[in-house]
Amino acid sequence: MAKQIGTGRAGGEDGLITHHIQHHRRCRSLISRTVLVVLCFALAANQYQSGSGTVVVAAAAASTTTPPVQVTRWLGKLSRYVQFRGGKTPLTCQGMMEGGGPPSESTLITWEKQYSPSAWSVRFPTPAEVIDFHVKFVKSESDKNREQLETLLDVPYGSGDRDKVDIYGENLPPDAPLFVYVHGGYWQMLEKETSAYPAKPLVDRGVRVMIVGYELCPEVTLEELVRQMKAAGEFVLNYATENGVRHISIAGHSAGAHLIASMLDRPFMDAVGEELALLKDVYLISGVYNVQELRYTKSVNKDNLLGINDGNAKSLSPLYASYEHLRPIVEQQGDGALRFHVYVAEHDSDVFREMAVKMSELLRSYGMRCDLSVLPGLDHFDIVEKLASADYTITAAILAGVATAGEKS
Repeated sequence: MAKQIGTGRAGGEDGLITHHIQHHRRCRSLISRTVLVVLCFALAANQYQSGSGTVVVAAAAASTTTPPVQVTRWLGKLSRYVQFRGGKTPLTCQGMMEGGGPPSESTLITWEKQYSPSAWSVRFPTPAEVIDFHVKFVKSESDKNREQLETLLDVPYGSGDRDKVDIYGENLPPDAPLFVYVHGGYWQMLEKETSAYPAKPLVDRGVRVMIVGYELCPEVTLEELVRQMKAAGEFVLNYATENGVRHISIAGHSAGAHLIASMLDRPFMDAVGEELALLKDVYLISGVYNVQELRYTKSVNKDNLLGINDGNAKSLSPLYASYEHLRPIVEQQGDGALRFHVYVAEHDSDVFREMAVKMSELLRSYGMRCDLSVLPGLDHFDIVEKLASADYTITAAILAGVATAGEKS
């Protein structure tokens, strides 16, 4: 069942609705149509159901405002959304995520904030403090897990210095369920050594954990990183086959979610063959699924360190990918088939939440089993920091997926 969630920031909405009224006071017919769209937005916020997948939206604080204020709030949300999608021309239908050349200066300012996840957190006064806490937390938890758990470190899957995996839970049976984690960092930061924070709750419950390292931009391009992730995926499936593992689940955060979604294309399926059937659950957490706007931001892609151009921007964006090749696997395996789980935080930016919705819709359009969850009170960073806890929503889902597969085998 879908529940309500409030995703806007009141101060920004008030400013935008004022701007909206000042510039469109005389467009009464347009306002009438806008109110109709607002009502649709409100209905969508209360419940969303599409295809074979389920959207689970966690509860936020209930609103006790009077109807006029509610209308104002939704008008503000719509005004912000329309301006966000249209750049300098508010109330146009041209979608920002469709691409179309370099943005205007005002649009670029919007994009810079939308693709700066730390700017949306409410846990700390400044974005710098959000990042600082995250880096310290993941390093501390990862260091403890390396000390406390049986490990096999720096196992190579490729020729690069970072093309290696760390394995946690080496004392478990060889055929124990396998969980694979791909870290974020906008393809240019972090590493496997500080990304082992999900390991302990899973290893303690019989799940072996593999943390994937990969080269970072600008030493390589984003296009090359996708190729590396396919090599890592082949390594994982070969490892599982050799050890008799029957259940693999894989999770990626932010850039890591992008790499996983990009990995699962037709050439990868052709390369791994029947081994792909071992992959049962894919967890995409606050992922980046479209790089067409991001390529222009200085905060993420200064001097085009990612190597994105007009020729590869769409092919590097999972939202433009086809997953039709996975449909037969799902149809043949029935209840035991591959499942996708898309997560996004309440305090992720508008564009991250929009990408999550579009990604889940895309997967369902190709017959994939996919659920979408918006996690309340969380931001782009603690949505994965909490993977260090056994009672966390996503950790519990991973363990439940393993248990379900065990019952069916």
